[in-house]
Amino acid sequence: MSAFLMFFLIGVICLIGILAGRSVKSAAQWANAGKSLNWVTVGILLVTFQIGGTSTIGAAQNGYTLGIAGIWYAVTGTAAMLISALFISSLRKYITEDTISNFMDNRYNKRVGYLYSYAYLLMGFIYIPIQLFTITTIFRTIMPNLSLTWACIIGLILAISYTVISGISGANYVSKISCILMYALMAVGLFIVLVKTSGIPNMKANLAPSYFTPFSMPAKTWFSWFLTTLVAFLTMQAAIQPSLIAKDDSNARRGIVFGALLNLPCGFICALLGMACMTMNLDVQGISSMAFATVINTYCPPLLTSAIFASIGLIVICTLAGQLLAIGTIFRQLLQPVYNKNNFSDKKTLTITRVITFVYGLLTIIPTFAVQQSALNQLVTVLVACVTGPMFFSLLAGMYWKQMNSTAASWSIISGIVTGVIWVVTGMSAAWHPVYIILPVSSVVGFIVCKLTSKNGIAKV
Repeated sequence: MSAFLMFFLIGVICLIGILAGRSVKSAAQWANAGKSLNWVTVGILLVTFQIGGTSTIGAAQNGYTLGIAGIWYAVTGTAAMLISALFISSLRKYITEDTISNFMDNRYNKRVGYLYSYAYLLMGFIYIPIQLFTITTIFRTIMPNLSLTWACIIGLILAISYTVISGISGANYVSKISCILMYALMAVGLFIVLVKTSGIPNMKANLAPSYFTPFSMPAKTWFSWFLTTLVAFLTMQAAIQPSLIAKDDSNARRGIVFGALLNLPCGFICALLGMACMTMNLDVQGISSMAFATVINTYCPPLLTSAIFASIGLIVICTLAGQLLAIGTIFRQLLQPVYNKNNFSDKKTLTITRVITFVYGLLTIIPTFAVQQSALNQLVTVLVACVTGPMFFSLLAGMYWKQMNSTAASWSIISGIVTGVIWVVTGMSAAWHPVYIILPVSSVVGFIVCKLTSKNGIAKV
């Protein structure tokens, strides 16, 4: 019964998203909805993308292992989003279409645009499985006999279904319903858990004092999350796409602020749930990422448990959908010359975009099986830093520094990616987050190469 209710809720809400796609007639409409989003829609799309599995399952995981310091992913995310709002007018001014790769192409040359696109597609192939793993955790708590393979397939199909068919229109409806549902149900769930576990006094009696200070997490960890999230909200297609397709700068900026504030409570709620799990010494089967699912399943009534799991599953599906939408948009941009050369109709272009996005989404199931024991927050931020960090200097310099040229942009991006890969492969990321080395290396290389190769104005090669 619990499993049926969970999948029924998820299925019905995803169906609403699918039905929203009936009016979509072109690939451009699929990706940007006519650039008409209001601030509420922008904020909801941003917050459901940001929360995902890292601010729910990941925050509870950190609450279980560290304590109230589990709120840091949400706090740093909110701070980064608020700061990114200061740049949105400039981003919208220079990124006149709906992809960052198009800006790189127009500002520099096709090679730089391709560097961004291919790096992003590679990141998505790893990023999506990380989020997908959090869905499998939820599904398999309700259905212990469900294999990891089938849990992955179900989660992917649900995320792919409304994304492929409806694009941004479907994401609009599903994200709004999911966000409201998640916060309402989690607030009730937290209240019940605290009542049944004797609340904060019992936590203080049974947990170490370090569990009640936010600074039990090293500053270098949470500050690296802040830097990575800030870079992501300036250079990551999925994180910036809702703001780019807002109806105007005001709605984009207000949407970012709204999304940032809406993001904050989730981390606090989930960190407390993780602390309650540790307080009661619940069996998480040796996997700290199971803390959220375990404490909810233990103390909440079955129907409420199913509804909470459905809401979290939907939030993660929204994150997956946001990434798939960005990837589909990039594929559309890459293939646009082919569409134009062959005079493809809007309908055919839309069909091809949908098929490619669907196939790409299905293929991402392959890396999911390597994610299981990872610390979700750290894994996500390391991945995002290694791909978006190298783009940071090229993007900002391209907007604000007229001397910046394509040679410098190429070397900046390549040096950042190579540095990040070496940092991770050699194990250095275990001590220091790669964002700390990627940003200075890519920026210094870009600056030096620009000075060595620039003449007057903007040089293209």
